[in-house]
Amino acid sequence: MEKKTNLKIAYQNELNLVPLKNFNAKQMDLFFALCARMKNKGLRKVSFTFEELRELSDYKITAIEPFTNDLEQLYKKMLNLTYRTETETKISYFVLFTGFVIDKSEEIVEVSVNPDLEHIINGISSEFNKFELLAFTSIQSKYTKTLFRLLMQFQSTGFYVVKIEDFRALLDIPKSYQMTDITQRILKPSLIELSQYFNDLKVNKIKARKGNKIDRLEFTFSGLKTDLPKVPLHDWTK
Repeated sequence: MEKKTNLKIAYQNELNLVPLKNFNAKQMDLFFALCARMKNKGLRKVSFTFEELRELSDYKITAIEPFTNDLEQLYKKMLNLTYRTETETKISYFVLFTGFVIDKSEEIVEVSVNPDLEHIINGISSEFNKFELLAFTSIQSKYTKTLFRLLMQFQSTGFYVVKIEDFRALLDIPKSYQMTDITQRILKPSLIELSQYFNDLKVNKIKARKGNKIDRLEFTFSGLKTDLPKVPLHDWTK
């Protein structure tokens, strides 16, 4: 089995535009562990042992029944993870993984990629995102995991700007959260946790031209840190 410490996640940047709605932190780990191992497999059905998937996603529970239940819940949410395309005459929706078989007796999961979206994982162009799976699974909060992916997309420039409405959607932030909630519950803890990976990470809140509302967020950092943290510094799990 390929070691998690050597495994990198790589995918087209357009995947970052698809909100992982209702995913918790551990389901994100499992999802991107699947993405990492499906890389360069084309349209072949890929088999994972339970042991391998637990190792890759840093899943601590060893009992079969809770693990299979979590895998089933993961795929139900993956089915709602739709990718949308639009032309002048047609609107299309796709799911990334079309086959998902959980064999409890053999302790194996079989996964296959939708042929229409195979390029997202395998068709790497100049616009792609790449980071180590270990770094991703070391992050505790689901919000911080998503922000980490978004920032890694802009690692060459150290600058990421996003409209506050898009930020809410991409991080799947509850509608009830006001800006003060976003600051206290998401931005502050995320910047603390991500300081393990990014040098001089800061966020600047830009107000709209009219009124006092925040229009967009500007994230800046001066580069990536070379050493991965050995253990998480905080538990901000939501």
